[in-house]
Amino acid sequence: MAKLKTARKAAAFGSTRVGLEAVSTTAFTWQYSRIPHGKDVNALSFLGGGLFGWTFRKEVTNHMMQLYKLDTVAAQVKFTEWWEIKSQGRS
Repeated sequence: MAKLKTARKAAAFGSTRVGLEAVSTTAFTWQYSRIPHGKDVNALSFLGGGLFGWTFRKEVTNHMMQLYKLDTVAAQVKFTEWWEIKSQGRS
């Protein structure tokens, strides 16, 4: 259960940072953009900032909370076995 709580905390941390990164990148681009069609550039900067924020924060969170130590394959197998047992009980 502690692993699941850690993974959920990491997901919440990452999603918050993605939004902040996207908005801050868009604000920076809006402030310094001298292009007349700046709305297109700002939409791209919002998407780019969100993508960068997601990638960067995912890596930081993985190392900060040591999620790289989790065996995800074993967790998936365990979940699949649980799901099969649960499904057989209903049939």
